[in-house]
Amino acid sequence: MSRISFDEPWTFGGHPWRSLKDTSFGVIVADGEGEIVHVNERAAELHGWVRLAVGPDDYSRMYSLFTEEGRPYPSADLPLTRAVRQGETTRHARWVVRRPDGSRQTLQGSAYPVCDARGKQVASVLVHDAIERPGGA
Repeated sequence: MSRISFDEPWTFGGHPWRSLKDTSFGVIVADGEGEIVHVNERAAELHGWVRLAVGPDDYSRMYSLFTEEGRPYPSADLPLTRAVRQGETTRHARWVVRRPDGSRQTLQGSAYPVCDARGKQVASVLVHDAIERPGGA
């Protein structure tokens, strides 16, 4: 697993990003291989738990993610997976998370490849928040 420094300047979405720690949004960071290495406090609150070292093939199952129609969200189609595997930026995607207490919450977010100062993709980041209160469909 590659190491990511949260103190070095990064760019994502084409813009400099100085801190992935200081935001009110949920932030999930995957390293260069796609393993989740950081889940901030807001993301843990939104999902109801923290799961680290989860790879792209398991994002949907491990985080209990569903489409808005109620079907399991294919991991390959998730915004974070697309950022990891294709270097793709996805904006304003929506999905439903089933939390450990059984409640469901609709989330919306954007995922971006994260590049170092030389332009090499070193990680991917998902920035998201709730668009419905817990328990909503």
